Amino acid sequence: MKKSLSIPLVLLFVIAIAACKKEVNPVQPAPQKEVLQTTPLGGNIWTQLPTPVISVPGPTPTNMVNFSFGANDKLYAALPGYNQLWQYDLATAQWTLKQSPFFNFTVFQTGFFHYAFTNGNDIYFLNTSTKSLKQYNLLTAQWADRASFPGTASSGVAAAYTTTKGYILSGANGSDNTGVAYTVAENWEYDFAGDVWTLKVNTPGPARYNAAAFCVGDKIYFGTGISITVFYNPISHKIYRTNVINSDWWEYNSTLNSWSQKSAFGGGVRQDTRGFVIDGKVYLGMGTAGYYIDARSDLWCFDPAANVWGQRSSYPPSAPYLPWFSMAGAASHGFAVNDDISSFWSYIPLSTIITPGMNGTAKPLSGF
Repeated sequence: MKKSLSIPLVLLFVIAIAACKKEVNPVQPAPQKEVLQTTPLGGNIWTQLPTPVISVPGPTPTNMVNFSFGANDKLYAALPGYNQLWQYDLATAQWTLKQSPFFNFTVFQTGFFHYAFTNGNDIYFLNTSTKSLKQYNLLTAQWADRASFPGTASSGVAAAYTTTKGYILSGANGSDNTGVAYTVAENWEYDFAGDVWTLKVNTPGPARYNAAAFCVGDKIYFGTGISITVFYNPISHKIYRTNVINSDWWEYNSTLNSWSQKSAFGGGVRQDTRGFVIDGKVYLGMGTAGYYIDARSDLWCFDPAANVWGQRSSYPPSAPYLPWFSMAGAASHGFAVNDDISSFWSYIPLSTIITPGMNGTAKPLSGF
C-alpha cells in the first residue's frame, strides 16, 4: 500500500518542479549603450591658389589695400590701385576680370572708401570721413548713391551685416595733440530696403576703434580693438590718455537690440585683425597685440553655439601683419588676398567624422 502511493507523490513533485522552471524568466543582458566616437577627418589647411595676370597702363601701384568679399559662392576682389573688380570661381579655379574701370568715383578722396556690406548682388562702400555711401550691383554693373552715414566716427569703424541690415560699429573721430584718438561707441543700423540709418544701442565695453565685427544669422559678434584709458599723473599734475588693446568679445542680438558678453578672444589682446565666417563660425586672427607692434599670424575659430574659441592653423606666408591685405569667406572656404592679388590663399576648416556606434551610420560634421 505504501509502495503504491509513493509513485504518484514522486510524479507530482517532478511536475511541480518543471512548472516552476517554466515560470522563471532568464536574465536578459543590458543593452549596449551607443558611444559616439569622433575621429579627425581633415581640413584646417591653408592652400596657395593661382593668381590672375593683371596688366594696366602706367606704373604698378604699391601698398594699396584691396576689398575682398563673398557673394553667390564666389570671391570678389576690388582693387582701388588698379580700379578693377576681379571674380574668383572656386568651382573652376579661375579668376575673371569683371569690370575695368570699376570705381566711377575717387576712392582715395578725403578720407577713404571702405567695403562695408554685401546684400545679395549689391555691394556697399562707405567713406566715414565724407559720410558717403555707394552701392554697386553685380548684375547691372551700375553705381548708385545711398543715404549718407549719420554717425560721428570718421575712421576705424567695424562693419557687419545680416540679410536685411548693415551695421557700422564704434570707430574714432579725430585725436588729441599727442595723436591719441577720440573713440566712439555708436552702433548704426542701415536698412537695405528702406535706405535708412537708425541709431541702435551703443557698443558695449569701452569705446574703441579698429575692432572686429562679423555676422552669424541675426547676431553680430564684436570685440578686440583699441580703446583709450585716461589717468592722472600726481607728479606732473597732468591728465594723460593712452591706448589700450582689448580682447573682449560680445554678441549683439539685432532682433532684441541688446548685447551680451561672450568668451574673450582666444588669441589675447588684438587690434586691426582679419577674418571671415564659414558655416556659422567666426574665424579671427592676424593683427597686432600692441599698438601696431607685436604682429601675429595666428587664426582662431569662435563657435557661437558653444561660446568657445579654438586655435587653427596660422596664416602661412612669413609676413604676419599685412595692412594691405584682406580676408573673406565664400563657398565654405576662407580666402586671404593681398593688395594686387599676387598672393592668394584659401583656408579649409577643420572637419571630423562622428561614428554613432555599431548600428549607426558615420556622419561627417564640421569639427571644432
